[in-house]
Amino acid sequence: MLQAVVRQIAILALLNGIMDTGRLLGVGANGANPFEIYTVLGFSLLGAFAIARIFAAVGIWIESNWGTPVLFITTLAELSVFLFALAPLSIGVIGFGVRLAQLAGSILILGMTFHNWRRHIRD
Repeated sequence: MLQAVVRQIAILALLNGIMDTGRLLGVGANGANPFEIYTVLGFSLLGAFAIARIFAAVGIWIESNWGTPVLFITTLAELSVFLFALAPLSIGVIGFGVRLAQLAGSILILGMTFHNWRRHIRD
């Protein structure tokens, strides 16, 4: 059960990273230049978030120690940039919901990992 939830979060993060990479390449932009849509700062941030999210998804999938914290930090940073309008990242309502689900999932995984670690320490 637990591993299935972790795998679903990893798949969600991977698909989100791939979709962000597609946005960087201009998929769905109706021929518009992605640099003009996102500006240089937004394009750079979106690229960094997409790469970090793909690496985090792989890290979560292989159950490494660094996968979940990378996803948590990346998603929190992206939501902060979007909410405070620091760069033009148009993620939309569905994208915002997906990122909230990723943030909640990473908090859930981190909490379960901490709980298991504490239980292991007590034994």
